[in-house]
Amino acid sequence: MPGVRYFLGLALSLFVLLPLRGADDSIPQAEQILQRAGLATDDRALLTFFRERTISLDPHDVARFINELGSPTFARREAASRALIALGVRVTPFLEAARRSPDPEVRRRIEDCLTSIDRDRHPELIKAAATVLAARNPEGAARVLLAFLPSSITEDVASVVRSALYKVALREGKLIPEVPRALKDREPARRAGAGVALCRPQLVQYRASVRELLKDPVPTVRLAVGLALLREGEKEALPVLIALFSKMSRDHLWQIEDILYELAGDRAPTLALGNENETREAFVRAWLEWWKKEGSRVDLARVGDTSFKDQTLLALLDEGKILQLDSNDKPIFTIEKVGFPLDVQFLPGERVLLAEHGANQVTERARDGTILWEHEVASPLVAQRLANGRTFIATKRYLLEVDREGREHFRYQRPDGEEFMRASKLPSGELVVVTMRQQLVRIDTQGKDVFTLRVNVHTSGGRIQVQPNGNMLIPQMYHNRVVEYDSKGKVVREFPVEQPIAAVRLPNGHTLITSMSQMRAIEFDLLGKEIWEYKATTRVTRALRR
Repeated sequence: MPGVRYFLGLALSLFVLLPLRGADDSIPQAEQILQRAGLATDDRALLTFFRERTISLDPHDVARFINELGSPTFARREAASRALIALGVRVTPFLEAARRSPDPEVRRRIEDCLTSIDRDRHPELIKAAATVLAARNPEGAARVLLAFLPSSITEDVASVVRSALYKVALREGKLIPEVPRALKDREPARRAGAGVALCRPQLVQYRASVRELLKDPVPTVRLAVGLALLREGEKEALPVLIALFSKMSRDHLWQIEDILYELAGDRAPTLALGNENETREAFVRAWLEWWKKEGSRVDLARVGDTSFKDQTLLALLDEGKILQLDSNDKPIFTIEKVGFPLDVQFLPGERVLLAEHGANQVTERARDGTILWEHEVASPLVAQRLANGRTFIATKRYLLEVDREGREHFRYQRPDGEEFMRASKLPSGELVVVTMRQQLVRIDTQGKDVFTLRVNVHTSGGRIQVQPNGNMLIPQMYHNRVVEYDSKGKVVREFPVEQPIAAVRLPNGHTLITSMSQMRAIEFDLLGKEIWEYKATTRVTRALRR
């Protein structure tokens, strides 16, 4: 079998780490997002964008608002909730700290505030603006990003702003002086941003000061800085990050989970991380014990290195099996008793994400089948782990996005009640869906249809892969072909396959297709020649390669 590298899982786990360096192919896309929203993209406009969204915060006011969540007066409770939501993600650490209040009304309102804050208006605009500003690096970029960081509306946004600050902290080879000064800023978000920005090889003179932030009283600071230090090969940050599982919401810690499982491999503790305090403490103890035994042998260079991998992941529908093959087509592991799997995704550390249509659940499983995370949902068609650690799920009637705690952050239904067959969420935040009316629709972040194409898809479940150039692979089962369309709906090429179910493009340009009637997965080379197959005794609904 030819050497190919299909790398999905680690691209998620290292989202916070990898964007800090190198060229960014997302610049044109980020500019388009801003332009479609009617925003200018020149240097002055970008600096103004962040200045206008920078909010001041008084911790005493936050404490007063949280205290008034338990007021005997309904109007004051409502006013306090509105005030906290308006302050955005900056109050998240305060709300997290108050989550264990003995007052059930306070606890309920805190959860409502956290959910509302995470659903804030236009996170994609802020991420796009930060991406373009970092690429331009005009005078004043570092200062406006530092000032803005405490106003970031979600941790997902904050991570992108920190990455942007990393890129603009040096201008014309000189360090912006406000950056090292921010290591001692009273705002946790600025301390975290400065710590990340100073974690670069040419600034090792600040490394000791950055390490001090591993003792910061605010967990979000320890998280951001610990991940940045890991990027620089300082594995001593790992136990600090492990300990955060008893301190923070799981939704903040998906990066650490993915890195731990990738580093541990088959030595990883097989222990689900639940939401109860006792379960979290057990999870921390298990991983700290792993660190005690394996820490001296941990090789951080392994994280993100896929040079040794050439593996295929298969979903065998009727047998309810997930099979992972090595480069010689020998089974690495088999997960059995899966409830009619309609979608599957590689995750780091030989984990998989599954849409178990017949079991009414989406699960994350270890190689032995142990369920490490699950979310109940009626007849899921798609399960897609996103770059922010959340999981995008499609059902026949609606699309949703949930975090690691099971909280819902997004839900979408067609205005006319039209039902879905397939769906994907793109890095830009846009959706691509196939509806029961045989329409492929691209939907922007405001819920507006921006592209429609008539297709002939007759099976439900799984995703439509949209390539970086906008091309889409559409399996037309009853036409016995897979059609590749460009971003405007023009046919680029076709692959003749009997009753195709799904198709993906591999990084080497090859195409991997599954066939309903032939019960097999087939790989085609650049010339359309069949060069590999896996033949089964049941329907092979999904095939992926990394």
